[in-house]
Amino acid sequence: MIPLPPAPAPAATETPAPPPPTAVLPVVPATTPAPPPPTQAPPASPQGTGLTLRGCPPPPAPPPPYVPPWHPAVLVPESALPPPAPATAPAAPLTAATGKGLWVWQYRRTEAGEPEAIVDRAAATGLTQIWVRVADSQDGFYGDDELAALVPRAHRRGLSVIAWGFPHLYDPVADAAWSKAVLDWRAPGGDRVDGFSADIETSTEGVALSARRAALYLSLVRQARAGRPLIATVYPPTDHWMSAYPFAAMAPYIDAYAPMIYWECRDPGAAAAEAISRLARMRPVHLIGQAFSFGDVAGRIDQPSAAELERFMAVARSRGAVGASFWVWQSMDPEEWGELAAFPWVR
Repeated sequence: MIPLPPAPAPAATETPAPPPPTAVLPVVPATTPAPPPPTQAPPASPQGTGLTLRGCPPPPAPPPPYVPPWHPAVLVPESALPPPAPATAPAAPLTAATGKGLWVWQYRRTEAGEPEAIVDRAAATGLTQIWVRVADSQDGFYGDDELAALVPRAHRRGLSVIAWGFPHLYDPVADAAWSKAVLDWRAPGGDRVDGFSADIETSTEGVALSARRAALYLSLVRQARAGRPLIATVYPPTDHWMSAYPFAAMAPYIDAYAPMIYWECRDPGAAAAEAISRLARMRPVHLIGQAFSFGDVAGRIDQPSAAELERFMAVARSRGAVGASFWVWQSMDPEEWGELAAFPWVR
């Protein structure tokens, strides 16, 4: 398992569910080692960067307890799935995903769930988009009230709202139905979300991932996007995942990739550059960076520093990424907020 943040339990916006081969991957326990208190871990500096990564490398320790992930009860067999829909619609503009953003997972823990406070802080930080979780396979589209409060306010301040959901792909057609409902949603005044991102995880998060399931799901959602971007939140394109995740199968149906580049003890600039160079040949790239601790999944306890965020964004911008956002709003510390506000996204 790659070291991603704990997967939210697919229930409501304030409870957990926060970046695919042709066969479903086996469920395996995480084996990332747990770090000691940060004072015991020696600093690490990626070669040639002068950047200190506090708390790296975390020494070996027992892994956290393994909890089997939630998944739907019924798996529709691949033999019963229809073929993907044709990808005939032209590419959508990526204005909504350009520049800086933050991801909202537990809505009521994000500025206490106050939409005005969320929009005020986003605008004061110089963000251009907010990514908000509103749906998943267990509960369908459940975030209409949050969107009704947030989207019109964000639009008045010049901010985009990109909705995101978590399809488990046990029934890609049913997952596409709730995803379409998000894209079809309108606020009383007519405002809509500015795009949709599907968080395409693997079996370690309870997902029945295969190239065919991902392609079918995304092809159906594409039909509802109405000129707005459909973005796939994907795993980082490391050597392993380039051969074990269906990046290429997704490409015909999406407008951009949003890889989860949670660098932990790696040089954030090198991780950003690798993701762009490997994925941009297929589709444009918006990078998701790390603004949380891996301590609860037995990894680096220390939050990334301002210098790490600056390097990540600088490389992303210089290498042609559409934008950069960070997981996750509720975990951002003051140092990270300051760097995010200070960094100018101008290419």
